[in-house]
Amino acid sequence: MTVRTHFKGKNASKSMELTVETNRIIKREDAGGSRANRFPITDCNYHSIAIGVFSSQIIRCFFAWLAVFLTLLVSSAPLRASADDRGTVGIFLRQLFSEKEPNHRGVLAVLHVFEDSPAAKAGIHSSDFIFAVNGVPVAGREFSKIMDKEIDGPVGGTVRLTVARFDGSKSEITLVRTPFPPHVNPASDPFAYVVPGIWDNDPRVPFPLPWAPTLPYHGFVDLFFSPNFNRTDSPEYHSYVIFMSLEGTPMLSAEQLQSDMLTWFRGLAVERGGAHKFTPDLSKVSVTYKEDSASLQTFGGAAARAFSGTETIYDTHGKIITLNSEVRMISGCGTSNNTVFFFGMSPEPRDGNMWKQLDAIRDTFRCR
Repeated sequence: MTVRTHFKGKNASKSMELTVETNRIIKREDAGGSRANRFPITDCNYHSIAIGVFSSQIIRCFFAWLAVFLTLLVSSAPLRASADDRGTVGIFLRQLFSEKEPNHRGVLAVLHVFEDSPAAKAGIHSSDFIFAVNGVPVAGREFSKIMDKEIDGPVGGTVRLTVARFDGSKSEITLVRTPFPPHVNPASDPFAYVVPGIWDNDPRVPFPLPWAPTLPYHGFVDLFFSPNFNRTDSPEYHSYVIFMSLEGTPMLSAEQLQSDMLTWFRGLAVERGGAHKFTPDLSKVSVTYKEDSASLQTFGGAAARAFSGTETIYDTHGKIITLNSEVRMISGCGTSNNTVFFFGMSPEPRDGNMWKQLDAIRDTFRCR
């Protein structure tokens, strides 16, 4: 299991300063491992240190690693297949830099263990190190492949980890994968939704949005990403949903929604360009919406306004892509002083299978 984040995140040096909105969308495609090896811990060669020696170098490197701990927690998640039976052992890992390996890929550091997960029940702790998976050393191997093909996998499958600790002990621990727990929003919200646990998410983003600070609203945004969001060869590529709650009752027109989302995506293009070394032509970013008023639409168990449209944006490669978008908007959801939106977005056509997933998430939404 991974700590999940989104669009703009909090990533390192220039890339560590990105906002939550762009972390997932800007940085997801670095999840193959290269970005995970760019930490400023270049003299921390865990692969070559004798783990049985409680050395000062280990302590020094450990605290250097802790300095980027929060950044790592919000950096992008490894690739995973989207099959419903994919499971987790409940640990968030990152690969450490190794000077001994030609590709600089070292052992795996345990950054977080999730409560009641198989890893927690087996006694694995943050600051443990994984030296091998199923008997095969991890140093020198690609992080995303280790995660996707060996650690994550079918529910009920087993994973054997070689775990080392700072006290010098080393053990073999076998874990059985369990389903990803679903994402649910806080009970204090005036509405509720459920998103499959295998989807990724970012921490809730309050207004003003870091990538679009001129949007004049108060409230927050929750963002969730399909399991293969960053894989250009997947029908899930760049597919995601947004739940947005605004204070007051700004019942936006199609024209205002279009203008606001143009501000959103042009800001995102600037962030991506800075992170991935390309200069976006903002005139090529465009958004169109129309209101679907021909039939009565519902959202959250109440009548809602519906919009559909397209967004032509930059992906993380500097390539222009077009997303199809569906929006629901309801005023007074659980309270008289809010307006809630659902956005479903995907390059897939509206009759594609990806939209069955997006619609299923939308249909979990209820006003409390």
